[in-house]
Amino acid sequence: MELQGKVALVTGASSGIGEAVAKALAAKGVAVGVAARRSEKLEALAATIREAGGRGMPITMDVTNRTSVQQGVEQLIAAFGKIDILINNAGVMYLSDIDALKLDEWERMVDVNIKGVLNPTGAVLPYLLAQKSGHIINVSSIAGRKLFQGLSVYCFY
Repeated sequence: MELQGKVALVTGASSGIGEAVAKALAAKGVAVGVAARRSEKLEALAATIREAGGRGMPITMDVTNRTSVQQGVEQLIAAFGKIDILINNAGVMYLSDIDALKLDEWERMVDVNIKGVLNPTGAVLPYLLAQKSGHIINVSSIAGRKLFQGLSVYCFY
């Protein structure tokens, strides 16, 4: 697939895999909307992408909030005219045994790791269908296939 001239949204782009994917896409000529909650990290990443000759746009977004996601998608499309690729990468993993009963962490993991895929997909899919092209890539963890001690709720998905 030719990436030059495409537009992508990468969630969870403020660090780790999301940051690396955003940089790699930008190096291939993709205009990248880097999305996460940490605005200062996104500003720095977008600046790094631009300094390397790419096109990067910071989008402060909470993937658990449909309104926030929809606004972010609209910002990206307003800036670059379209969207071609969604990388659903946002996720959290809290380390604790299930008998620790950290219910707030469980709820946060469900919100980010499940709604964080559904909300961006729901916001982007109508655009991809209308243009009859595009890609949605969901990043997941090996913990979806294998159990690890201390990750019982995380591995539950």
